[in-house]
Amino acid sequence: MSVQPRPHLRALARAVHGGVSPRELHGLGLDPRQVLDFSVNTNPYGPPPGVMEAWRGADVSRYPDPEAWQLREALAQEMGVAPGQILVGNGSVELLWLTALSYLDPGDRVLVVGPTFGEYQVAAQIAGAQVCPVLADPQRGFVPDLAEVSRALTIYQPRAVFLCNPNNPTGVVLASGGVRDLAGAHADTLFVVDEAYLPFLAEGASSIEGGLLANMVTLRSMTKDCAIPGLRLGYAVAPEAVLEVLHAVQPPWSVSAPAQVAGLAALREKEHLRRSLRLLDDDKAYLASELTALGVEVCPSATNFFLAKVGCGAAFRGALLQEGCCVRDCASFGLPEYVRIGVRTRPECQRLVSAVAKVLGKGGKLT
Repeated sequence: MSVQPRPHLRALARAVHGGVSPRELHGLGLDPRQVLDFSVNTNPYGPPPGVMEAWRGADVSRYPDPEAWQLREALAQEMGVAPGQILVGNGSVELLWLTALSYLDPGDRVLVVGPTFGEYQVAAQIAGAQVCPVLADPQRGFVPDLAEVSRALTIYQPRAVFLCNPNNPTGVVLASGGVRDLAGAHADTLFVVDEAYLPFLAEGASSIEGGLLANMVTLRSMTKDCAIPGLRLGYAVAPEAVLEVLHAVQPPWSVSAPAQVAGLAALREKEHLRRSLRLLDDDKAYLASELTALGVEVCPSATNFFLAKVGCGAAFRGALLQEGCCVRDCASFGLPEYVRIGVRTRPECQRLVSAVAKVLGKGGKLT
């Protein structure tokens, strides 16, 4: 074949994500409607009622606003920044890719603080960059050593750093002040801070508190807490000069009209999220306690999901799937002994506990 892709893309592999695969379930003879999905980390109490009403009423016979101006204005007011310091995207992943495409050259080094979300590595590799991982130690509860991260920054002199805070899949939270200190000490490195799960914290400051930094892009998602992952909606907060470049390379009309009106409605219905978080706190405490009683090692987490050490994550996931529950095998994170479990409603958590007890009773012994 005479036409070839860019050489560094030939071996590119797609990132692995959670979510029940209809194709996999079909192959196993399972009905998707009867499988509870604990492999994703969205709000199990669903979107606010006004969000559903808004997106159903969106005018899809016309092109969406390519600027998402109304939503940007509302988000800017919410975040205490200027509208030009907000860029709305087709989920935070689009904004992550846009950042990599805008600011990375082939051969650049990129620091990824892990184990973490696989799209950081993929985005860097698409741009032709070299990924330099700094991995948190399980013996330290997966809490990254910021002194070690600082040393890596000095050694590698990376063009960019990707940091998830709170982190996926560990649920670990770093103090925003520590992240800002790192960014301030390394002004020639772009810090991309993914705060998709920050709304699930009872307490936790955003990296933008204290003012925007010239070398920091903060990514936020509206799909997780608002429970609208099918609509794809996220936004970036950064200095206007940084976002102008991202906007220039963003595909036109990438944020649909239903997503834009759903985002506006979600900003008006904050009580639904507050109520959901109160329920999730109790659901999480119940689930962690019951799994621990069954002999599962549950890792501490500040978010709506947690890691569980189960011996062989893939085998454990496969056995649970046969019982109608799906958890996230964490081998793609470099953690083959773990699964990630997203907290769901109390009745659904009770069903998972029963399924785990049944699997362990069948000889699915934890090692």
